[in-house]
Amino acid sequence: MTKREINRILKIEKRAIHFIKTIENSIDKQLFAGNSGGKDSSIVDFLLQKSGVKYISFHANTTLDPPRTIPFIKRVFPHTEILKPKETFYQLIKRKGLPTRLNRYCCEYLKEYGSVGKVVFEGVRSAESKNRKGRDYIQCDSRKWQRNAKHIYPIYDWTDDDVWNYIKYYKIELAPSYSKGLNRLGCVGCPLISTKKRLKEFKLYPKILENIKRAIKVGMQNNPQWKLSVASDMNEETAIQWWLSGLTMNQFFSEYKLIGSRKLGWKKITQ
Repeated sequence: MTKREINRILKIEKRAIHFIKTIENSIDKQLFAGNSGGKDSSIVDFLLQKSGVKYISFHANTTLDPPRTIPFIKRVFPHTEILKPKETFYQLIKRKGLPTRLNRYCCEYLKEYGSVGKVVFEGVRSAESKNRKGRDYIQCDSRKWQRNAKHIYPIYDWTDDDVWNYIKYYKIELAPSYSKGLNRLGCVGCPLISTKKRLKEFKLYPKILENIKRAIKVGMQNNPQWKLSVASDMNEETAIQWWLSGLTMNQFFSEYKLIGSRKLGWKKITQ
């Protein structure tokens, strides 16, 4: 690393630790830290440890993390509590269908329940995506069910280079999935990432995709009135092809006209 790069990471580290201590001194509540096991969460936990603030670390087990993630967290972050959701991702699919970019219900059930009513340090960064730009370093959650939760982002302004240089400088151990060429750690095949990245992740972890196929097959058999059940003729392979296509249902099944509603059910007419 160059002297300039080292000076840069020491500068942003000092600023982040000062911010963390300011939060501790200004908020009279128990502090928490959400630890996904990913590179950004690892840095936030490292900074919290260096700052000396008191906090409770937790990992929301989404049941869709890459294999070996949970054992990695238990070994490297023994102070992190592993939370278990009421339903697994596959149980949710059977009940609610496949989550999409516009209907991403899974986060609420599998991740966000961990922050309800809490002040939580998180590894969210502006550089990660367009959706994460323009936030404040302290994000007050306006959703009623979150009960005034606050999300604190100590490394919000860090660039990708900052993150990798910091990891290199302090020799921070990363989760096993990074050695497979992935640059993120999260739910495998998340609808929010690009189609190319989703396909890459499912190629690395094919058993997860097979479990999803089995779940949506059961879901459609139990719910023949679903739009996807009608459009795909209850075929799980077709349903998964649509899910991974990046297209809307109307675009993917363009040879048909899908008429109906969630309440009344759907029917398919050849165009």
